[in-house]
Parts: sequence; C-alpha cells; structure tokens
Amino acid sequence: MTRRVVTLGNAVVDLVAAVPVLPARGGDVVATDGGPAAGGGGLRVVLAVRAAGGAAAFAGRIGTGPLGRTVGSALKAARIPVLTPAVRDRDTGLAVTLVEPDGERTFVTLPGAELADPVLDGVRFRHDDLVHVSGYGLQVPSRTAAIARALAALPPAATVLHDPGPLGVRGHGAAVLARVDWWSGTAAEAATATGLADPGGAASALAARVRRGAVVRRGPAGCVLALPGADPLDIPAPRVPVRSTNGAGDTHVGAFLAALATGADPLAAASSANAAAAALVSR
Repeated sequence: MTRRVVTLGNAVVDLVAAVPVLPARGGDVVATDGGPAAGGGGLRVVLAVRAAGGAAAFAGRIGTGPLGRTVGSALKAARIPVLTPAVRDRDTGLAVTLVEPDGERTFVTLPGAELADPVLDGVRFRHDDLVHVSGYGLQVPSRTAAIARALAALPPAATVLHDPGPLGVRGHGAAVLARVDWWSGTAAEAATATGLADPGGAASALAARVRRGAVVRRGPAGCVLALPGADPLDIPAPRVPVRSTNGAGDTHVGAFLAALATGADPLAAASSANAAAAALVSR
C-alpha cells in the first residue's frame, strides 16, 4: 500500500517572467514569456507526488483572496486535500520569478498567509506518513517552534524530510532537525550547513546528523546520496536541454518521497527523483 506524503511547506503564486538578462539596478527589461501560476516549495512537492501516482495532502496555510484562490484551485485540480484552515485576513504570498535563457531562476518574494501560525494541532497524521518540511516555512521563530512540536509528536513510523532552501532555519532549528529522517538540499545549501565544499563529504556529514540519510542535489550532475556509515554515491541525471530550473528542487524532493512511499529503496528513489527533475527543467 502506498503511504501518504504530507507537506508542511508553503504555497505562493509565482509571477514568472522569462527575461533575456536580469535588469541592472534602476533598469528595465522586457520579458519574452511568462505569467502567473501556483507555486511554492510545498505545493510543488505534493504536485510531484501526485504526478508520480502517489497520495498527498497539503498542511500549509493558504490565504483568502485572489492569490489564495489560485493556489486552492491548483490543489483541487490535483485532488490534494488541504488539512489546515484558510487564513481569513491575509492573502497568499507572491514570488516574482525571473528566468534567464540558461534556465536559472531568481526570486523576489512578497510573503503572505503561508507564514501564518501553522495551526497543526488539528491535523491528524497517519502513523506512516512521509512529512515534508521546507526552510521557507521556518523563517518565523514562533512558527518554527510550532512545527518542531508537531514533528516531535509524530508517530515513530512517520518519516520526515527537511529541505532547508536558501534561507535556512531561524529559531528552534535544532528541535526540528532532531526529528528529521532525510535531509535534501542543493550543494550550496549542504556546504553552508557543513562548511564542506565537496558534495560527497557534505552529504556524509549531513547523513550522520539525521536518522536515515541525505540527498545533495547537484543540478544537471544529478545528486549525491549518503547513508549513515556508508560511502556516498554519485547518482547521475539524464542529460536534457534546460529551459527553466524553477521548481526543479521541489520536484526532486516530491519524486524522492513518492518513491519511498511505494517502498522503493533510497537509491531507486534518488534515481527516480533525478529523472523527474530532468523532465521538469526540459519542459
């Protein structure tokens, strides 16, 4: 039986603009393509799970307003239930996403309801859920503390994956990490977390800090998988043309969790995640 993936991560609306170059300070550029779309790390993770045929639920916060309705519609279309109440007095946040010709994306985020009190006391987690926690949702110390309490109360068989993102964790980070089974982040984030520039060394160091292991994402090079007490493994990704990297990391995380939910071993799950991320960036 496939286990459920539940995200505590964020959902925002991405205002995507494909640009020939990033604008200089005080300058202006004309986008060649783009538009608004539901996005955010938590949303993209559960969408990737559903794309893989898995069961998923959203336990982040959604605002009340036009942006919140956009997010809600995307979740409804994917048949992903929302486990937390809407934030009545605030709309969902907006992320201006500039995509350059080589596919690299740059964000400017205006936070919204996704940073409200997580309200997790009423969420009924299943005994074997896989729970995704994003660093984007750990920027407010009081929110981080509430998430740490929820993680500590999870059933022993539940699996927690932490994706720190570029912003890391603020306040009560040690309490969050104490319940983490899997760490998944970019090579730059792994270097920041460990002080080690080598992705393999950083992956091994991170695997020693958590319960199950670490995945260090390396973009077109694939990822490094490290399990406690074992040598790290380089897992290559399919070679594809890159059109946009927006959402690639979240898709990698979602596909990895979806594979684990079916009982796949970590190596197979990481390979599936590489393939899913490669398919996304080439679209």
